[in-house]
Amino acid sequence: MAHRADTPRYRGTTDKPVRYLTVVDAEGVAMGYPWANDEDDAAGWCLRPAGDAAGVGDGVVWARRLEEAKARGLAPTAALAGSAGGAGPGAVGRVVPGSLATAPSLDALKELARVVTGADNRRLVARLDRGNADAWRELRDAYAALTDEDRDVRWSEGGKQPDGTRRMSYPLYGERLRRLVGALSAVGAVTPAYLWQDNPPPVAPGDGRLGPADAVRAATAVVRGERFCDGTIARAAGDGLLDAVAGALCAWYEAGDGSFGVP
Repeated sequence: MAHRADTPRYRGTTDKPVRYLTVVDAEGVAMGYPWANDEDDAAGWCLRPAGDAAGVGDGVVWARRLEEAKARGLAPTAALAGSAGGAGPGAVGRVVPGSLATAPSLDALKELARVVTGADNRRLVARLDRGNADAWRELRDAYAALTDEDRDVRWSEGGKQPDGTRRMSYPLYGERLRRLVGALSAVGAVTPAYLWQDNPPPVAPGDGRLGPADAVRAATAVVRGERFCDGTIARAAGDGLLDAVAGALCAWYEAGDGSFGVP
């Protein structure tokens, strides 16, 4: 959202206790927390990185609502109390009645926002397209076909070229690896519902095992991350993360339909 330089705003941070409300989506899953502190004349929106991506849009709506309250001369907590009925037009979420509470600090509220719940896991798993038997068969076959050579991704030659120009090195993904990555998208494991940029990067589990929701998180972060940083897929293929993702998803699907849609 664009701001004029002279737009009145509350401060965006404080190290003091904050009052906050809980905003949830249609399923009752927390999306974020509008917060306020009068002593520092501070207020804002604390996004739940573990929650739905719709929380980003609601944060914009709440920022606008708080700007309007600041322009009217309201103290931050008064603005918060006046918003207990909701953020108004454009917001997806709703304020939980009676949810006004106090956190010892804004950092503490941010830690609360990172807590993953069972509802968060169920929401992500629900994005998987269980009905697309062909896509799941492709994932299973692509995973089975992957070789150690595919996992050991080579890179193009970079650096200074004979003509004096400099060339960036990039990963040379083989057909089998590209096939597996495509299958992850086809089954719904790469989803805009996960805020991968607002969460820590995924790491390969020590025991090689992931739950289905964490597999969706990792698949989304790896595949979408490649668009911003070459080699994200290569690292996941080399350290076992991609194997853990594919294995977890195949196991989840097989537990619900052991035939993989094959007679």
